[in-house]
Amino acid sequence: MGGMTLSARLGRDSMPQCPFVVRVNGSPVEPTEVILEESLYTLPDASARIDILANPFAAPDSVHGSTEARLEIDASGGVRATLLPENCRLTVLPSDHGPAVIMVVHASPLRDATEQARTSLERTGADYPGAPPPGDMSFRPSPVALPPSVYSPLPEATGASFVASPAVAARAIRVESRTVTPLGELVVLRLPGIEAPQLVAVHWPADVPRGPGAPPAPFLVLFGPTTADRVPDGFFANALDRHDPGTGDTYPWGWDYQFFGLLRPLRFMGDPLLDDPFPKGLPYQVQASGRNVVLVLPLPRVADRPCGEVSSFTEAAVLEEYLEEIQAFMFRRAGNFAFGSVGRLAMGSSGSGHALLSCFLTRAANQTHPLFLDTLQEVYLFDPHPGDAGATDGALAHATAWAARGPEGERTVRLYTQNDPAELGPSAARLEVTAGAAPFHAETPDGRMSLTSLPPAAWQGLAQRLEGRVPYTDSGQVHEVIPALMVTDALRRSGF
Repeated sequence: MGGMTLSARLGRDSMPQCPFVVRVNGSPVEPTEVILEESLYTLPDASARIDILANPFAAPDSVHGSTEARLEIDASGGVRATLLPENCRLTVLPSDHGPAVIMVVHASPLRDATEQARTSLERTGADYPGAPPPGDMSFRPSPVALPPSVYSPLPEATGASFVASPAVAARAIRVESRTVTPLGELVVLRLPGIEAPQLVAVHWPADVPRGPGAPPAPFLVLFGPTTADRVPDGFFANALDRHDPGTGDTYPWGWDYQFFGLLRPLRFMGDPLLDDPFPKGLPYQVQASGRNVVLVLPLPRVADRPCGEVSSFTEAAVLEEYLEEIQAFMFRRAGNFAFGSVGRLAMGSSGSGHALLSCFLTRAANQTHPLFLDTLQEVYLFDPHPGDAGATDGALAHATAWAARGPEGERTVRLYTQNDPAELGPSAARLEVTAGAAPFHAETPDGRMSLTSLPPAAWQGLAQRLEGRVPYTDSGQVHEVIPALMVTDALRRSGF
Protein backbone atom coordinates (compact mmCIF):
# COMPACT_ATOMS: atom_id res chain seq x y z
CA MET A 1 0.00 0.00 0.00
CA GLY A 2 1.59 3.21 -1.17
CA GLY A 3 1.41 6.70 0.24
CA MET A 4 0.92 10.23 -1.00
CA THR A 5 2.43 13.39 0.50
CA LEU A 6 0.93 16.77 -0.39
CA SER A 7 2.40 20.16 0.47
CA ALA A 8 2.39 23.71 -0.80
CA ARG A 9 4.90 26.52 -1.14
CA LEU A 10 4.47 30.27 -1.48
CA GLY A 11 7.57 31.78 -2.99
CA ARG A 12 10.53 30.63 -0.94
CA ASP A 13 8.39 29.53 2.01
CA SER A 14 6.55 26.36 2.94
CA MET A 15 2.89 26.74 3.84
CA PRO A 16 1.92 24.85 7.01
CA GLN A 17 -1.26 22.79 6.75
CA CYS A 18 -2.38 23.91 3.31
CA PRO A 19 -6.05 22.90 2.94
CA PHE A 20 -6.26 19.97 0.50
CA VAL A 21 -9.48 18.31 -0.60
CA VAL A 22 -8.79 14.79 -1.84
CA ARG A 23 -11.36 12.49 -3.43
CA VAL A 24 -10.79 8.87 -4.39
CA ASN A 25 -13.23 7.72 -7.04
CA GLY A 26 -15.42 10.67 -6.10
CA SER A 27 -15.51 10.05 -2.34
CA PRO A 28 -13.70 12.44 0.02
CA VAL A 29 -10.86 11.08 2.11
CA GLU A 30 -9.03 12.60 5.07
CA PRO A 31 -5.26 12.61 5.55
CA THR A 32 -3.89 9.88 7.76
CA GLU A 33 -1.55 12.42 9.32
CA VAL A 34 -0.54 16.07 9.02
CA ILE A 35 3.07 16.85 9.90
CA LEU A 36 3.91 20.55 9.73
CA GLU A 37 3.33 21.52 6.08
CA GLU A 38 2.83 17.96 4.79
CA SER A 39 -0.49 16.15 4.51
CA LEU A 40 -0.09 12.35 4.30
CA TYR A 41 -2.56 10.02 2.59
CA THR A 42 -2.73 6.29 2.01
CA LEU A 43 -3.02 5.23 -1.62
CA PRO A 44 -5.61 2.57 -2.53
CA ASP A 45 -4.37 -0.81 -3.70
CA ALA A 46 -6.87 -1.08 -6.54
CA SER A 47 -7.33 1.02 -9.65
CA ALA A 48 -8.52 4.47 -8.66
CA ARG A 49 -8.92 8.07 -9.71
CA ILE A 50 -7.60 10.61 -7.24
CA ASP A 51 -8.79 14.23 -7.51
CA ILE A 52 -6.81 16.81 -5.59
CA LEU A 53 -7.89 20.38 -4.87
CA ALA A 54 -5.44 22.76 -3.19
CA ASN A 55 -6.66 26.12 -1.95
CA PRO A 56 -3.67 27.53 -0.07
CA PHE A 57 -5.52 30.45 1.45
CA ALA A 58 -8.88 28.71 1.96
CA ALA A 59 -10.73 31.62 0.34
CA PRO A 60 -12.52 31.41 -3.02
CA ASP A 61 -11.48 34.97 -3.93
CA SER A 62 -7.82 34.57 -2.95
CA VAL A 63 -5.48 36.12 -5.51
CA HIS A 64 -3.55 32.87 -5.46
CA GLY A 65 -6.61 30.90 -6.54
CA SER A 66 -6.95 27.15 -6.27
CA THR A 67 -5.19 24.28 -8.02
CA GLU A 68 -6.76 21.08 -9.30
CA ALA A 69 -4.86 17.93 -10.20
CA ARG A 70 -5.86 14.37 -11.05
CA LEU A 71 -3.93 11.13 -10.71
CA GLU A 72 -4.85 7.68 -12.04
CA ILE A 73 -3.72 4.46 -10.39
CA ASP A 74 -3.86 1.37 -12.59
CA ALA A 75 -4.32 -2.26 -11.59
CA SER A 76 -0.58 -2.83 -11.33
CA GLY A 77 -0.13 0.12 -8.97
CA GLY A 78 1.30 2.46 -11.59
CA VAL A 79 0.60 6.16 -11.08
CA ARG A 80 0.20 8.75 -13.82
CA ALA A 81 -1.07 12.31 -13.87
CA THR A 82 -4.02 13.00 -16.16
CA LEU A 83 -4.32 16.60 -14.97
CA LEU A 84 -1.21 18.36 -13.67
CA PRO A 85 -0.96 22.17 -13.79
CA GLU A 86 2.42 23.76 -14.36
CA ASN A 87 2.59 24.93 -10.75
CA CYS A 88 2.56 21.33 -9.46
CA ARG A 89 5.71 19.28 -9.07
CA LEU A 90 4.98 15.56 -9.04
CA THR A 91 7.47 12.87 -8.04
CA VAL A 92 6.65 9.14 -7.97
CA LEU A 93 9.17 6.88 -6.27
CA PRO A 94 9.10 3.11 -5.80
CA SER A 95 9.07 1.71 -2.26
CA ASP A 96 8.69 -1.65 -0.55
CA HIS A 97 5.08 -0.78 0.27
CA GLY A 98 4.01 0.56 -3.13
CA PRO A 99 4.45 3.86 -4.96
CA ALA A 100 5.40 6.94 -2.95
CA VAL A 101 3.74 9.96 -4.49
CA ILE A 102 5.02 13.41 -3.59
CA MET A 103 3.25 16.48 -4.94
CA VAL A 104 4.20 20.07 -4.15
CA VAL A 105 1.85 22.87 -5.17
CA HIS A 106 3.59 26.19 -5.83
CA ALA A 107 1.04 28.91 -5.14
CA SER A 108 1.29 31.85 -7.53
CA PRO A 109 -0.74 35.03 -8.00
CA LEU A 110 -0.07 34.99 -11.75
CA ARG A 111 -2.54 33.69 -14.35
CA ASP A 112 -1.83 33.02 -18.00
CA ALA A 113 -4.16 35.44 -19.82
CA THR A 114 -2.54 35.19 -23.25
CA GLU A 115 -5.53 33.69 -25.01
CA GLN A 116 -7.99 36.09 -23.42
CA ALA A 117 -5.76 39.00 -24.47
CA ARG A 118 -5.62 37.67 -28.00
CA THR A 119 -9.37 37.21 -28.38
CA SER A 120 -10.01 40.64 -26.84
CA LEU A 121 -8.53 42.04 -30.05
CA GLU A 122 -11.65 40.92 -31.93
CA ARG A 123 -13.20 44.20 -33.05
CA THR A 124 -16.75 42.99 -32.60
CA GLY A 125 -18.20 40.75 -29.91
CA ALA A 126 -19.11 40.66 -26.25
CA ASP A 127 -18.46 43.80 -24.25
CA TYR A 128 -16.79 41.91 -21.46
CA PRO A 129 -16.19 38.24 -20.61
CA GLY A 130 -19.55 36.81 -19.60
CA ALA A 131 -21.57 39.83 -20.69
CA PRO A 132 -23.91 40.02 -23.69
CA PRO A 133 -23.05 41.98 -26.86
CA PRO A 134 -22.76 44.46 -28.43
CA GLY A 135 -19.16 45.59 -28.39
CA ASP A 136 -18.01 46.99 -31.69
CA MET A 137 -14.62 48.55 -32.35
CA SER A 138 -14.67 47.89 -36.09
CA PHE A 139 -14.21 51.63 -36.70
CA ARG A 140 -10.65 51.37 -35.33
CA PRO A 141 -8.24 50.89 -38.25
CA SER A 142 -5.58 48.20 -38.01
CA PRO A 143 -2.69 47.51 -40.39
CA VAL A 144 -2.70 43.82 -39.41
CA ALA A 145 -5.38 41.15 -39.31
CA LEU A 146 -7.05 40.91 -35.90
CA PRO A 147 -7.07 39.05 -33.71
CA PRO A 148 -3.64 37.54 -34.36
CA SER A 149 -3.76 33.80 -34.84
CA VAL A 150 -1.37 33.42 -31.90
CA TYR A 151 0.62 35.69 -29.64
CA SER A 152 3.61 33.38 -29.65
CA PRO A 153 5.66 32.58 -31.68
CA LEU A 154 5.96 36.06 -33.14
CA PRO A 155 6.09 36.31 -36.94
CA GLU A 156 9.28 37.11 -38.81
CA ALA A 157 10.03 40.74 -39.67
CA THR A 158 11.48 40.56 -43.17
CA GLY A 159 13.81 43.25 -44.43
CA ALA A 160 12.85 45.70 -41.68
CA SER A 161 14.84 48.76 -40.63
CA PHE A 162 16.91 48.37 -37.48
CA VAL A 163 19.33 50.86 -36.05
CA ALA A 164 22.94 50.09 -36.97
CA SER A 165 25.91 49.95 -34.62
CA PRO A 166 26.93 52.64 -33.97
CA ALA A 167 23.55 54.30 -34.35
CA VAL A 168 25.03 57.73 -35.08
CA ALA A 169 28.20 58.37 -37.05
CA ALA A 170 29.51 61.15 -39.28
CA ARG A 171 26.58 63.34 -38.23
CA ALA A 172 24.00 60.86 -39.55
CA ILE A 173 21.58 58.29 -38.14
CA ARG A 174 22.56 54.85 -39.40
CA VAL A 175 20.12 52.00 -40.06
CA GLU A 176 20.34 48.63 -41.73
CA SER A 177 17.81 46.27 -43.30
CA ARG A 178 17.52 43.00 -41.41
CA THR A 179 15.26 39.98 -41.15
CA VAL A 180 14.59 39.23 -37.50
CA THR A 181 12.48 36.59 -35.76
CA PRO A 182 12.17 36.95 -31.98
CA LEU A 183 12.98 33.50 -30.64
CA GLY A 184 11.37 32.67 -27.33
CA GLU A 185 7.97 32.77 -25.67
CA LEU A 186 5.55 35.67 -25.37
CA VAL A 187 2.84 35.52 -22.72
CA VAL A 188 0.34 37.93 -21.22
CA LEU A 189 0.02 37.44 -17.48
CA ARG A 190 -2.77 38.63 -15.24
CA LEU A 191 -1.95 39.97 -11.78
CA PRO A 192 -5.08 39.45 -9.62
CA GLY A 193 -5.46 41.72 -6.64
CA ILE A 194 -3.49 44.59 -8.17
CA GLU A 195 -5.21 47.79 -9.25
CA ALA A 196 -2.65 48.57 -11.94
CA PRO A 197 -1.08 47.09 -13.87
CA GLN A 198 -3.50 44.17 -14.00
CA LEU A 199 -1.76 42.71 -17.05
CA VAL A 200 1.86 42.50 -18.16
CA ALA A 201 3.25 41.16 -21.40
CA VAL A 202 6.42 39.10 -20.95
CA HIS A 203 8.80 38.11 -23.73
CA TRP A 204 11.29 35.49 -22.59
CA PRO A 205 14.04 35.06 -25.22
CA ALA A 206 15.06 31.51 -26.04
CA ASP A 207 18.67 32.25 -25.05
CA VAL A 208 17.74 33.27 -21.49
CA PRO A 209 18.05 29.98 -19.56
CA ARG A 210 15.10 28.86 -17.47
CA GLY A 211 15.51 25.11 -17.05
CA PRO A 212 16.83 23.40 -13.91
CA GLY A 213 19.96 25.12 -12.69
CA ALA A 214 19.27 28.36 -14.57
CA PRO A 215 20.82 31.50 -13.04
CA PRO A 216 18.71 34.55 -12.08
CA ALA A 217 17.27 36.09 -15.23
CA PRO A 218 17.99 39.67 -16.38
CA PHE A 219 14.94 41.92 -16.86
CA LEU A 220 13.96 45.07 -18.73
CA VAL A 221 10.78 46.76 -17.46
CA LEU A 222 9.61 49.27 -20.04
CA PHE A 223 6.81 51.76 -19.40
CA GLY A 224 4.88 52.88 -22.48
CA PRO A 225 3.11 56.24 -22.82
CA THR A 226 0.47 57.26 -20.32
CA THR A 227 -3.17 56.75 -21.30
CA ALA A 228 -5.21 59.50 -19.63
CA ASP A 229 -4.23 62.21 -22.12
CA ARG A 230 -5.88 60.24 -24.95
CA VAL A 231 -9.28 59.86 -23.30
CA PRO A 232 -10.52 63.29 -24.55
CA ASP A 233 -9.85 62.05 -28.09
CA GLY A 234 -12.11 59.02 -27.57
CA PHE A 235 -9.58 56.37 -26.62
CA PHE A 236 -9.42 53.87 -23.72
CA ALA A 237 -12.87 54.76 -22.33
CA ASN A 238 -14.93 54.54 -25.52
CA ALA A 239 -18.52 53.48 -24.86
CA LEU A 240 -18.37 51.01 -27.76
CA ASP A 241 -15.39 49.21 -26.31
CA ARG A 242 -15.59 46.04 -24.23
CA HIS A 243 -16.41 47.08 -20.72
CA ASP A 244 -17.52 45.71 -17.39
CA PRO A 245 -21.33 45.97 -17.53
CA GLY A 246 -21.46 46.80 -13.83
CA THR A 247 -18.74 49.44 -13.59
CA GLY A 248 -18.43 50.56 -17.21
CA ASP A 249 -14.65 50.09 -16.93
CA THR A 250 -12.85 49.09 -20.14
CA TYR A 251 -9.67 48.13 -18.28
CA PRO A 252 -7.99 45.75 -18.90
CA TRP A 253 -9.87 43.87 -21.65
CA GLY A 254 -11.00 46.80 -23.77
CA TRP A 255 -9.82 46.80 -27.37
CA ASP A 256 -7.97 50.08 -27.00
CA TYR A 257 -6.02 48.78 -24.03
CA GLN A 258 -5.22 45.52 -25.76
CA PHE A 259 -4.21 47.07 -29.08
CA PHE A 260 -2.48 50.32 -28.10
CA GLY A 261 -1.22 49.09 -24.75
CA LEU A 262 0.01 45.60 -25.64
CA LEU A 263 -0.13 44.43 -29.25
CA ARG A 264 1.23 47.53 -30.96
CA PRO A 265 4.27 47.89 -28.68
CA LEU A 266 5.06 44.20 -29.19
CA ARG A 267 4.79 44.01 -32.99
CA PHE A 268 6.02 45.77 -36.07
CA MET A 269 3.21 46.59 -38.53
CA GLY A 270 5.27 47.45 -41.55
CA ASP A 271 8.77 48.91 -41.56
CA PRO A 272 9.25 50.85 -38.30
CA LEU A 273 11.20 53.63 -40.02
CA LEU A 274 9.74 53.79 -43.52
CA ASP A 275 6.09 52.76 -43.07
CA ASP A 276 4.80 53.08 -39.49
CA PRO A 277 6.85 54.14 -36.44
CA PHE A 278 3.95 53.80 -33.96
CA PRO A 279 4.37 50.02 -33.40
CA LYS A 280 7.55 49.44 -31.43
CA GLY A 281 8.45 45.79 -32.09
CA LEU A 282 10.07 45.52 -28.67
CA PRO A 283 10.85 41.75 -28.79
CA TYR A 284 12.32 42.28 -32.27
CA GLN A 285 14.54 45.06 -30.96
CA VAL A 286 15.68 42.84 -28.09
CA GLN A 287 16.57 40.09 -30.56
CA ALA A 288 18.37 42.53 -32.87
CA SER A 289 20.42 43.92 -29.99
CA GLY A 290 22.11 40.58 -29.39
CA ARG A 291 21.46 40.94 -25.65
CA ASN A 292 19.56 38.33 -23.69
CA VAL A 293 17.08 40.08 -21.43
CA VAL A 294 13.49 39.35 -20.42
CA LEU A 295 11.09 42.10 -21.49
CA VAL A 296 8.25 43.08 -19.15
CA LEU A 297 5.65 45.50 -20.54
CA PRO A 298 3.09 46.65 -17.94
CA LEU A 299 -0.37 47.71 -19.16
CA PRO A 300 -1.19 51.13 -17.63
CA ARG A 301 -4.75 52.23 -16.92
CA VAL A 302 -6.38 55.64 -17.13
CA ALA A 303 -5.99 57.47 -13.81
CA ASP A 304 -6.28 61.02 -12.55
CA ARG A 305 -2.53 61.19 -11.98
CA PRO A 306 0.39 59.46 -13.71
CA CYS A 307 1.48 57.44 -10.68
CA GLY A 308 -1.98 55.87 -10.56
CA GLU A 309 -1.58 54.40 -14.06
CA VAL A 310 0.83 51.73 -12.78
CA SER A 311 0.28 52.33 -9.08
CA SER A 312 1.56 49.03 -7.74
CA PHE A 313 4.66 48.94 -9.94
CA THR A 314 5.80 52.28 -8.57
CA GLU A 315 6.56 50.39 -5.33
CA ALA A 316 9.92 48.63 -5.32
CA ALA A 317 8.67 45.93 -2.94
CA VAL A 318 5.74 45.04 -5.20
CA LEU A 319 7.79 45.18 -8.40
CA GLU A 320 10.41 42.90 -6.88
CA GLU A 321 7.74 40.42 -5.75
CA TYR A 322 6.17 40.22 -9.18
CA LEU A 323 9.43 40.03 -11.12
CA GLU A 324 10.37 37.08 -8.93
CA GLU A 325 6.92 35.55 -9.53
CA ILE A 326 7.28 36.05 -13.29
CA GLN A 327 10.66 34.36 -13.22
CA ALA A 328 9.28 31.46 -11.17
CA PHE A 329 6.24 31.13 -13.45
CA MET A 330 8.40 30.90 -16.57
CA PHE A 331 10.93 28.64 -14.84
CA ARG A 332 8.16 26.18 -13.94
CA ARG A 333 7.12 26.01 -17.59
CA ALA A 334 10.59 24.63 -18.26
CA GLY A 335 10.43 22.12 -15.39
CA ASN A 336 12.42 24.29 -12.98
CA PHE A 337 10.73 24.77 -9.60
CA ALA A 338 13.37 27.04 -8.11
CA PHE A 339 12.29 30.38 -6.66
CA GLY A 340 14.72 33.21 -6.08
CA SER A 341 15.86 36.73 -6.80
CA VAL A 342 16.05 38.09 -10.34
CA GLY A 343 19.25 39.20 -12.01
CA ARG A 344 20.31 42.56 -13.43
CA LEU A 345 17.42 44.99 -13.95
CA ALA A 346 16.96 47.85 -16.40
CA MET A 347 13.97 50.17 -16.50
CA GLY A 348 12.98 52.46 -19.32
CA SER A 349 10.20 54.64 -20.63
CA SER A 350 9.02 55.97 -23.96
CA GLY A 351 7.49 59.42 -24.30
CA SER A 352 5.12 60.36 -21.49
CA GLY A 353 5.90 57.03 -19.84
CA HIS A 354 8.80 58.89 -18.26
CA ALA A 355 6.26 60.10 -15.68
CA LEU A 356 5.55 56.48 -14.67
CA LEU A 357 9.25 55.75 -14.37
CA SER A 358 9.74 58.93 -12.35
CA CYS A 359 7.04 57.77 -9.95
CA PHE A 360 9.22 54.76 -9.21
CA LEU A 361 12.50 56.67 -9.06
CA THR A 362 11.21 59.38 -6.72
CA ARG A 363 9.04 57.31 -4.36
CA ALA A 364 10.39 57.84 -0.85
CA ALA A 365 9.86 54.25 0.31
CA ASN A 366 11.92 52.93 -2.60
CA GLN A 367 15.09 54.79 -1.70
CA THR A 368 16.25 52.14 0.77
CA HIS A 369 14.88 49.06 -0.98
CA PRO A 370 17.39 46.52 -2.41
CA LEU A 371 15.67 46.50 -5.82
CA PHE A 372 16.24 50.26 -6.10
CA LEU A 373 19.72 50.24 -4.60
CA ASP A 374 21.21 47.03 -5.99
CA THR A 375 19.14 45.18 -8.59
CA LEU A 376 18.32 48.16 -10.80
CA GLN A 377 21.45 49.02 -12.78
CA GLU A 378 20.27 50.81 -15.94
CA VAL A 379 17.69 53.49 -16.83
CA TYR A 380 16.71 54.54 -20.37
CA LEU A 381 14.64 57.56 -21.42
CA PHE A 382 13.29 57.58 -24.98
CA ASP A 383 12.30 61.13 -25.98
CA PRO A 384 10.58 62.52 -22.90
CA HIS A 385 9.00 65.97 -23.45
CA PRO A 386 9.71 66.62 -27.15
CA GLY A 387 10.00 70.33 -27.76
CA ASP A 388 10.75 71.14 -24.12
CA ALA A 389 14.41 70.62 -23.28
CA GLY A 390 13.89 72.00 -19.78
CA ALA A 391 11.21 69.44 -18.93
CA THR A 392 13.35 66.72 -20.49
CA ASP A 393 16.17 67.70 -18.16
CA GLY A 394 13.73 67.49 -15.25
CA ALA A 395 12.90 63.89 -16.14
CA LEU A 396 16.60 63.14 -16.56
CA ALA A 397 17.29 64.60 -13.12
CA HIS A 398 15.28 61.78 -11.51
CA ALA A 399 17.40 59.18 -13.30
CA THR A 400 20.74 60.79 -12.49
CA ALA A 401 19.72 61.24 -8.85
CA TRP A 402 19.10 57.49 -8.70
CA ALA A 403 22.48 56.86 -10.37
CA ALA A 404 24.24 59.03 -7.81
CA ARG A 405 22.90 56.79 -5.01
CA GLY A 406 25.08 53.91 -6.19
CA PRO A 407 28.82 53.29 -6.28
CA GLU A 408 30.59 55.61 -8.71
CA GLY A 409 30.83 54.25 -12.23
CA GLU A 410 28.42 51.35 -11.75
CA ARG A 411 25.03 52.66 -12.91
CA THR A 412 23.89 53.50 -16.42
CA VAL A 413 21.61 56.29 -17.65
CA ARG A 414 20.81 56.89 -21.33
CA LEU A 415 18.80 59.74 -22.83
CA TYR A 416 17.55 59.76 -26.43
CA THR A 417 15.98 63.05 -27.46
CA GLN A 418 14.88 65.05 -30.50
CA ASN A 419 15.12 68.39 -28.69
CA ASP A 420 17.14 71.27 -30.11
CA PRO A 421 20.82 70.42 -29.58
CA ALA A 422 21.50 74.05 -28.68
CA GLU A 423 19.27 73.58 -25.62
CA LEU A 424 20.77 70.31 -24.40
CA GLY A 425 23.60 71.88 -22.41
CA PRO A 426 22.04 71.27 -18.98
CA SER A 427 21.27 67.62 -19.82
CA ALA A 428 24.76 67.08 -21.21
CA ALA A 429 26.26 68.54 -18.04
CA ARG A 430 24.03 66.34 -15.88
CA LEU A 431 25.30 63.28 -17.76
CA GLU A 432 28.88 64.61 -17.72
CA VAL A 433 29.20 64.47 -21.50
CA THR A 434 29.97 67.07 -24.17
CA ALA A 435 27.32 67.93 -26.75
CA GLY A 436 28.36 68.07 -30.38
CA ALA A 437 26.91 68.91 -33.78
CA ALA A 438 23.61 67.11 -34.24
CA PRO A 439 22.85 64.32 -34.63
CA PHE A 440 25.39 63.11 -32.11
CA HIS A 441 26.05 60.47 -29.51
CA ALA A 442 28.09 61.50 -26.51
CA GLU A 443 29.05 59.25 -23.63
CA THR A 444 31.35 59.18 -20.63
CA PRO A 445 34.71 57.40 -21.01
CA ASP A 446 33.31 54.31 -19.31
CA GLY A 447 30.22 54.38 -21.57
CA ARG A 448 27.76 54.34 -18.68
CA MET A 449 26.22 57.77 -19.18
CA SER A 450 25.12 58.87 -22.63
CA LEU A 451 23.13 61.46 -24.55
CA THR A 452 21.97 60.73 -28.09
CA SER A 453 20.66 63.73 -30.04
CA LEU A 454 18.25 62.75 -32.83
CA PRO A 455 16.67 65.95 -34.23
CA PRO A 456 13.86 65.95 -36.83
CA ALA A 457 16.13 67.14 -39.66
CA ALA A 458 18.26 64.01 -39.33
CA TRP A 459 15.20 61.76 -39.58
CA GLN A 460 13.87 63.73 -42.55
CA GLY A 461 17.12 63.30 -44.44
CA LEU A 462 17.28 59.58 -43.64
CA ALA A 463 13.66 58.96 -44.72
CA GLN A 464 14.14 60.89 -47.96
CA ARG A 465 17.29 58.97 -48.83
CA LEU A 466 15.53 55.64 -48.24
CA GLU A 467 12.32 56.79 -49.96
CA GLY A 468 10.16 56.12 -46.93
CA ARG A 469 6.46 56.91 -46.67
CA VAL A 470 6.86 58.74 -43.35
CA PRO A 471 8.20 62.28 -43.93
CA TYR A 472 9.14 63.11 -40.31
CA THR A 473 7.99 66.65 -40.84
CA ASP A 474 6.49 66.91 -37.36
CA SER A 475 7.85 66.11 -33.93
CA GLY A 476 5.11 63.54 -33.31
CA GLN A 477 6.49 61.20 -35.96
CA VAL A 478 10.01 61.60 -34.59
CA HIS A 479 8.65 61.04 -31.08
CA GLU A 480 7.39 57.61 -32.21
CA VAL A 481 10.37 56.44 -34.24
CA ILE A 482 12.93 57.01 -31.47
CA PRO A 483 11.62 54.18 -29.22
CA ALA A 484 10.79 52.11 -32.33
CA LEU A 485 14.51 51.92 -33.15
CA MET A 486 16.62 53.06 -30.22
CA VAL A 487 15.70 50.38 -27.68
CA THR A 488 18.08 48.23 -29.74
CA ASP A 489 20.86 50.78 -29.29
CA ALA A 490 20.33 51.09 -25.53
CA LEU A 491 20.51 47.32 -25.09
CA ARG A 492 23.60 46.97 -27.31
CA ARG A 493 25.34 49.43 -25.02
CA SER A 494 24.04 47.73 -21.89
CA GLY A 495 25.67 45.46 -19.35
CA PHE A 496 23.38 42.53 -20.19
